[in-house]
Amino acid sequence: MSSTESQTPEVGKPEGLRARKRRATENAIEMAGTALALELGIEDVTVETICDQAGISRSTFFNYFSSRDHAIMGRAIVVPEGPEAFAVLDRSPDDLPLGIFRLVFAAIGHSKVNADVARRRARLVRGQPLAARILLSTLLESSMQLTATAATWLALHPERARLGSPEIEAGLAVTLVNGVLTTRMSQWMMGSGDVDADEADFAEAMAQYRALLG
Repeated sequence: MSSTESQTPEVGKPEGLRARKRRATENAIEMAGTALALELGIEDVTVETICDQAGISRSTFFNYFSSRDHAIMGRAIVVPEGPEAFAVLDRSPDDLPLGIFRLVFAAIGHSKVNADVARRRARLVRGQPLAARILLSTLLESSMQLTATAATWLALHPERARLGSPEIEAGLAVTLVNGVLTTRMSQWMMGSGDVDADEADFAEAMAQYRALLG
């Protein structure tokens, strides 16, 4: 998953033509990067070879990704700031994990997961230690942003808090959502091309969590 749009759409909301075109270009870059990384190893892939494979210019590449590693393994999301993010969390004031799930895809700019790219990244993580390190770094960066935003929202709405510490509650909620995304990814990877990551997936995973916890 990656972020190219500044809007914060609702999960499952239809995309416009411009957003679809941007996502198609982003997919082409990621498909090229992951294919080369599987063939050559991440260390031997360059921005130039990705551009050649995807049929794009360097300037187009850097409109989407700041580095080779991000094109191959994905980048940290950029969480909307202040009122824009809080408006997303406000839509589920009594369900912080659902709000964070929505915020993830609002930050990405669409609610699609490219199953082909996801499968290739899973192969890279299994076979190349550098891939795992890159993925962990982006996950930690994204999680820190989400936790800070959720903690600030809780501090502004203490009546919605369930624990005594906004930071602890936000951190636990973000960890829970990361778990949902990880478990659902195995299902999304069974598809082909762009797969919808809708709220039914979130609800199913949360039901499984509740069953596990008894």
